[in-house]
Amino acid sequence: MPESPVPTRRTLLRAAALAPLAGAATGCGASTVLGERPTVRVAVSWSAGELAAFRSVLAGLNHLPGFGPMTYDVTPVPFGDDIGTAPSARGAGRLDLVMLPLPGELRRHLDTLAPIPTDLWPASPAGSAGSAARYAPVWRSLLFAADPRAGGPHAERRRAYGLPFKMSNKSAVWYDRDLFRRLRLRPPGTWAQWLRLNQTLRSAGVCPLALGVADGWSLTDFFENVLVGTSPSTYERLAGDPAHRPALWGSAPVRTCLRRLADLWGPAGTLAGGVTGSLVRQFPEAVLEVFGYHRAAMVVVADYAEPYVRRFATDDSENGPGRIGVFRFPRMSPELPAPLVAGGDVMVLTRPAGPEAVDLLRRLAHPRAPLPWIASTGGFIAADHDTPATSYSPQAAALAAELRTGTFHFDLSDQLGAVGSREGMWRALKDFLVDVAPERDGGAGRTVDAAVERFVARMRLAEERERASDAAVGTGGG
Repeated sequence: MPESPVPTRRTLLRAAALAPLAGAATGCGASTVLGERPTVRVAVSWSAGELAAFRSVLAGLNHLPGFGPMTYDVTPVPFGDDIGTAPSARGAGRLDLVMLPLPGELRRHLDTLAPIPTDLWPASPAGSAGSAARYAPVWRSLLFAADPRAGGPHAERRRAYGLPFKMSNKSAVWYDRDLFRRLRLRPPGTWAQWLRLNQTLRSAGVCPLALGVADGWSLTDFFENVLVGTSPSTYERLAGDPAHRPALWGSAPVRTCLRRLADLWGPAGTLAGGVTGSLVRQFPEAVLEVFGYHRAAMVVVADYAEPYVRRFATDDSENGPGRIGVFRFPRMSPELPAPLVAGGDVMVLTRPAGPEAVDLLRRLAHPRAPLPWIASTGGFIAADHDTPATSYSPQAAALAAELRTGTFHFDLSDQLGAVGSREGMWRALKDFLVDVAPERDGGAGRTVDAAVERFVARMRLAEERERASDAAVGTGGG
């Protein structure tokens, strides 16, 4: 990311999207002008094709069983990577509903959020058999919290402050089947097999991997999968133990994880376009490197890449769908299963939640609500287990089944707030990639040990900044 404080393209998009709202009524839920239908404003991180797919979901909400016609309009407001700020937006820019991909940010905004209606997700697991069956158990630990405004005997009563909507399988490795068949290769099942496969590809003149590092989260998916495969307990402690995180960043499992990443990224000829090309490439362009330009064999990106995979594979070949392969991130050792990492978007209501916003939440929570996205666009895995699976493509169905039947770990970077994002883990991993890559590929060619120490130092600095920021907020400082 640039060092200068120049606004990002996504920040400018968000400002442009909010500008028409400057004269809107505020403080009473959905905005209304006398004689007009109320409007519910929904903050989203999506853009381009994903935003269009969400609009198709909204268009279908009038036809859900059990609901009458909608008496309000809905306006999606794109926030991009700044979506974590949406729950606290106030004044003319206040949102009614936020599709939040960062569950770790939820607890920071409890004062500005309204609890989810208890009939959608009761507080007691014993009284929520239906909800418990609809959502994976990990969601309860992420989305239930005590009401910060409650006092007396209700002070410790826990309520849901988010409702799961979308999931993503972040352990997916997409590959070109035609290339693998031509070179008589098989998808790897273990880390050692993957490293040997990469050597075979390099010897054949093919770059094993395409990276889209301009999307800072792309490297965190690698880190999270390797760490889960190395030490699931360390992963969970990093996610849930802020007081000990500075020490954990320098722990033996994290160092082992980083050395394994160096083994994957570091050899010359591994990355399509080298480090220089990887740093400026976004994830759709990384998909294009594999399925359009054939300059790489594999790309590690979640299921939401499916529309790009299908488009580029089909544009290039009449047998496009037959070229598309996907395998699960390989296991690190025989003693542990292959890692399974998941992300997701949750729906949160801002205070005060008007009746139109609550109605929209209820419609989006219907199991059939996301079917237009699944059927027409793809790249969507429903968080609701009751959503019919018949509309999934074969690849998406397999990725969804892994999340439904397997034990997954929730995306670490999405749980760490600022520590897991642009100036924290994103930057630390980008610098680590540059450090371990050889100079001929645009890297710095540093020793792996030096690169590991720099990563640990950067993450500890990010933790210090986060603690200082929290302390300033707690004392009313700026």
